[in-house]
Amino acid sequence: MKILLLIATFLIVSAASAQERRVALVIGNSAYRASPLPNPVNDAHAMAVTLRNLGFEVIEKQNLGREDFSKVVREYGDKLRGASVGLFYFAGHGLQVKGRNFLVPIDADIQREDEVPYRGFDVNEVLDKMDSARTAVNLVVLDACRNNPFATSFKVSSAGLAQIDAPAGTLIAFSTAPGSVAQDGEGSNGLYTGALLKHITQPNMAVEQMFKRVRVDVVAASKNQQVPWESSSLNRDFTFAKVTPALIQPAVNVTASTSAVSELSLELAFWDEVKRSSDPADFKAYLEQYPSGRFAPLARLRAASSALVAGATPTPARAPVATFDTKLSAKTPEGLYEVSVQGGAIQWRDVQKNAVIRNTAIFDGYAMRATQLQFSSDGRWLLIGLLQGSQQIFMLLDVASEKTVWQRQALSARFDESAPQVLLKSLQGTTVAVVLP
Repeated sequence: MKILLLIATFLIVSAASAQERRVALVIGNSAYRASPLPNPVNDAHAMAVTLRNLGFEVIEKQNLGREDFSKVVREYGDKLRGASVGLFYFAGHGLQVKGRNFLVPIDADIQREDEVPYRGFDVNEVLDKMDSARTAVNLVVLDACRNNPFATSFKVSSAGLAQIDAPAGTLIAFSTAPGSVAQDGEGSNGLYTGALLKHITQPNMAVEQMFKRVRVDVVAASKNQQVPWESSSLNRDFTFAKVTPALIQPAVNVTASTSAVSELSLELAFWDEVKRSSDPADFKAYLEQYPSGRFAPLARLRAASSALVAGATPTPARAPVATFDTKLSAKTPEGLYEVSVQGGAIQWRDVQKNAVIRNTAIFDGYAMRATQLQFSSDGRWLLIGLLQGSQQIFMLLDVASEKTVWQRQALSARFDESAPQVLLKSLQGTTVAVVLP
């Protein structure tokens, strides 16, 4: 089978999965009473998705008040124990008072400068959690130097955030230099985080070099008005996307490519090769290589399907549909994004910009037809109905990671408006409640 040649050529070894346990806390605060910000929630979500793809276990939170801020940092500190790498990312308002840096919860009611330490959240609390966990590599990224949200009530003695001397084994990255104010950006991401997302996935790039490239981009885009800055005391090398090519079957006569191939690209290539196969062994081979892959639920279904039994006549391939397979579409609860079905993928569109932002490969568009798209009330989950022959199948998709959580056969499915669960009507006509993760 041709895909075996591809597998034989490169084995992608990720440091995150093979040697390190990586844990990240990502927070984006936008919904401030005094001075709301458009981008931090977008920044945090994009960063969380990227970090998950880079092997991090991610705690993602948005629009936190003071009490919830403390709770999630405590949760993060507990989760850090036993980890090799810890990362904290915050996008939102930040203030400095007497050389100390405070991140601003969305419910903060601050009328005087001397109230900031009691109503803000001290960055040192995060550093203390990292120190207690004794993680070897600690990264703190603060895109939090925007304008003072309480400027009408008081003026802080110093703008932006204060310089922090990074503890041993720690790198602290600021979106702008100490005492300066960062730009929130005009697009869907802030200026700093937009540059960070661009470079963080570059393979085999040392973290210090990666932040240097971010700085170059931000300085150029801001016309020298914003200069990102880092304080580092890292005592070992670290790379977000470490990729090592290695021949695993040298006896196979193939020509090795000199470019690095990502694990995702390899999986997609594998799936493209087998998805229209009529041989159950091909799907079993995929499952052996990617037991938790993004197409694993579909592969199990196809492997067990009676239509794929050896000797069965495969369904003739049909020409791809040029536009949407169906007129199905659904908007996220806030109405900013819309999803539609195109081929075997879910297409995500920015409603305001009327632009496609990504496609998520979900199912084989030739063998299945989408019948339902529904977001949960919080926008975290997407329920997808698929019809394969006479079988109605429902998939639950995690919107943040774009991964399939489960796949079940049922007559109908819908989100329960009164509880965090999906109500499935079984083939026997009974209703089964499946609690959301």
